[in-house]
Amino acid sequence: DYICDEEGKVVVKIWVNRKGTVVRAEPGDRGTTNTAACLLEKAKEAALKTTWQGDVNAPEVQMGTIIYRFKRN
Repeated sequence: DYICDEEGKVVVKIWVNRKGTVVRAEPGDRGTTNTAACLLEKAKEAALKTTWQGDVNAPEVQMGTIIYRFKRN
């Protein structure tokens, strides 16, 4: 549920394990345009729910970013 009266871009740094599970997420990475607490929290929640295709031959943990764009309706 998006209940924040803010909009902008939130860049979330993520760590993904071999199974494709996001094991850590830190919102507010470089490129973020709005650091309102409600946006950061929603972006972190969404990132932690994201899954990727697993690969047993991948490194134990990989880092990357996800960008979320929030707009008011």
